[in-house]
Formats: sequence, C-alpha cells, structure tokens
Amino acid sequence: MKVAIAANAVGKSLKDCVKKYLADKGYEMVDMSDDDIFTATMNVVKAIKGGEITRGIVVDDYAVAPFMIASKNHGIVCAPTYEDYTSSMTRHHNSTQIIALAANITAPVLSCQLAENFCKTEYDGGRHQVRIDMMNRIL
Repeated sequence: MKVAIAANAVGKSLKDCVKKYLADKGYEMVDMSDDDIFTATMNVVKAIKGGEITRGIVVDDYAVAPFMIASKNHGIVCAPTYEDYTSSMTRHHNSTQIIALAANITAPVLSCQLAENFCKTEYDGGRHQVRIDMMNRIL
C-alpha cells in the first residue's frame, strides 16, 4: 500500500519516526511535507483525490489544523487520532482516508501504532455508507 505522509516543521521529527516505522512494515511511503501545514495537508489531499495514494497521514502540533483543512475538501474524510480505538474505528465506520497526528500530544511509539492501525484497517461499508453519502452531498 502506498501511504502519503506530510508534516510541518513542528511535526517533522514525529513524521520521520512514523515514516520509518511504516516503511519497515512494508508500506511504500511518499513524503509530501512542507513547512506550511496548509500546503502539506493539501499535498496529501490532492494525491488521494488524484488516485495516486490510498491513505494519508499528516503530522503537526495538535492534529487539529490538518483535520480542518482536509475536511473542507469534497470526498475527503479526515480524523485526528490520539488513541488506539479511534485510529481503527475511523477507518471501519467512516472510510477515513487521512488521519492527523499530534506531535505535541502523542508519544512517538503510540503514534506509530496509531498509523499502523489506520493503514491496516479496512472500511466496513454497509450501513456506514449512508453517512458517507450524506456527507458527500453537503460538501
């Protein structure tokens, strides 16, 4: 699986840690970082919308800015993740394509686990697709 990863200057160290961890697990990592979090996030969004990438991870200080930026794009579902449960459930129930990680909140070891959970989890579809379709109609 090809995974885009990006970070601003604050998230660079955590991004490098997660990138190496996932690469060691066999994921093909594509770094799309930029010092500006808006540009870094939009690089990942554009790669997903263009079909080049199936999953994306964006790292900044608190995981809020990438979440807000990505979520403004039609057809993109992004979630900030801080613990194990949401890192997989957001894929299961929301078909999330991008997660945001928080360099100033979540420890590197946990962030690596969250990224792996997100990458290996598949979307359940079914009843959850109704919600995804509703979201896509409003954006």
